[in-house]
Amino acid sequence: MYRQGDLLLKRVKSIPITAREIGDQILATGEATGHKHRLVGPAVILEEPAGQRFVQVNQLAQLVHEEHKPIDLEEGTYAVIHEREYDPFAEAMRQVLD
Repeated sequence: MYRQGDLLLKRVKSIPITAREIGDQILATGEATGHKHRLVGPAVILEEPAGQRFVQVNQLAQLVHEEHKPIDLEEGTYAVIHEREYDPFAEAMRQVLD
Protein backbone atom coordinates (compact mmCIF):
# COMPACT_ATOMS: atom_id res chain seq x y z
CA MET A 1 0.00 0.00 0.00
CA TYR A 2 1.29 3.45 -0.93
CA ARG A 3 -0.02 6.92 -0.09
CA GLN A 4 0.93 10.18 -1.79
CA GLY A 5 -1.11 13.20 -0.76
CA ASP A 6 -4.79 12.43 -1.36
CA LEU A 7 -4.08 9.21 -3.32
CA LEU A 8 -3.84 5.70 -1.93
CA LEU A 9 -2.59 2.79 -4.04
CA LYS A 10 -3.83 -0.48 -2.56
CA ARG A 11 -2.60 -3.83 -3.86
CA VAL A 12 -5.32 -5.98 -5.43
CA LYS A 13 -5.28 -9.49 -6.90
CA SER A 14 -6.63 -8.55 -10.31
CA ILE A 15 -8.09 -5.83 -12.49
CA PRO A 16 -11.71 -6.17 -13.67
CA ILE A 17 -12.05 -7.25 -17.29
CA THR A 18 -14.14 -4.13 -18.00
CA ALA A 19 -11.14 -1.85 -17.26
CA ARG A 20 -9.38 -0.34 -20.28
CA GLU A 21 -5.96 1.26 -20.64
CA ILE A 22 -6.24 5.05 -20.70
CA GLY A 23 -2.98 5.68 -22.55
CA ASP A 24 -1.79 8.30 -20.09
CA GLN A 25 0.58 8.32 -17.11
CA ILE A 26 -1.41 10.88 -15.07
CA LEU A 27 -3.29 9.34 -12.13
CA ALA A 28 -4.82 12.58 -10.85
CA THR A 29 -4.59 16.36 -11.33
CA GLY A 30 -5.07 18.81 -8.48
CA GLU A 31 -7.88 21.27 -9.13
CA ALA A 32 -6.35 24.04 -7.02
CA THR A 33 -2.73 23.81 -8.21
CA GLY A 34 -2.85 21.80 -11.43
CA HIS A 35 -0.07 19.58 -10.06
CA LYS A 36 -0.22 15.97 -11.19
CA HIS A 37 0.26 12.56 -9.59
CA ARG A 38 2.16 10.93 -12.46
CA LEU A 39 3.70 7.51 -13.09
CA VAL A 40 7.25 7.25 -14.37
CA GLY A 41 8.47 3.93 -15.71
CA PRO A 42 6.88 0.69 -16.91
CA ALA A 43 3.37 1.06 -15.51
CA VAL A 44 -0.08 1.17 -17.11
CA ILE A 45 -3.20 2.96 -15.87
CA LEU A 46 -6.53 1.28 -16.55
CA GLU A 47 -10.02 2.62 -15.86
CA GLU A 48 -13.41 0.97 -15.46
CA PRO A 49 -16.47 2.55 -17.13
CA ALA A 50 -17.62 3.83 -13.68
CA GLY A 51 -14.31 5.68 -13.24
CA GLN A 52 -12.39 3.38 -10.85
CA ARG A 53 -8.71 3.39 -11.81
CA PHE A 54 -6.09 0.69 -11.47
CA VAL A 55 -2.33 0.61 -11.98
CA GLN A 56 -0.37 -2.34 -13.35
CA VAL A 57 3.33 -1.98 -12.51
CA ASN A 58 5.45 -4.38 -14.56
CA GLN A 59 8.85 -3.39 -13.14
CA LEU A 60 9.96 -0.86 -10.58
CA ALA A 61 8.23 2.47 -11.35
CA GLN A 62 7.76 5.76 -9.52
CA LEU A 63 4.79 7.89 -8.50
CA VAL A 64 5.83 11.55 -8.66
CA HIS A 65 4.17 14.85 -7.72
CA GLU A 66 5.50 18.40 -7.49
CA GLU A 67 4.65 18.73 -3.78
CA HIS A 68 5.52 15.23 -2.52
CA LYS A 69 8.55 12.96 -2.40
CA PRO A 70 8.68 10.38 -5.22
CA ILE A 71 7.52 6.90 -4.24
CA ASP A 72 9.06 3.74 -5.67
CA LEU A 73 6.30 1.31 -6.67
CA GLU A 74 7.03 -2.40 -6.63
CA GLU A 75 5.80 -4.68 -9.38
CA GLY A 76 2.14 -5.48 -8.85
CA THR A 77 -1.48 -4.52 -9.38
CA TYR A 78 -3.05 -1.63 -7.46
CA ALA A 79 -6.45 0.04 -7.08
CA VAL A 80 -6.29 3.85 -6.98
CA ILE A 81 -8.31 5.31 -4.12
CA HIS A 82 -8.95 9.05 -3.77
CA GLU A 83 -9.24 10.29 -0.20
CA ARG A 84 -12.71 11.55 0.65
CA GLU A 85 -14.02 13.79 3.41
CA TYR A 86 -17.43 14.43 4.89
CA ASP A 87 -18.84 17.96 4.70
CA PRO A 88 -21.36 18.23 7.55
CA PHE A 89 -22.79 21.51 6.23
CA ALA A 90 -23.59 20.01 2.83
CA GLU A 91 -24.25 16.59 4.41
CA ALA A 92 -22.24 15.00 1.65
CA MET A 93 -19.02 13.14 0.96
CA ARG A 94 -16.57 14.79 -1.41
CA GLN A 95 -13.21 13.94 -2.88
CA VAL A 96 -10.24 15.64 -1.24
CA LEU A 97 -8.51 17.92 -3.73
CA ASP A 98 -4.73 18.09 -3.76
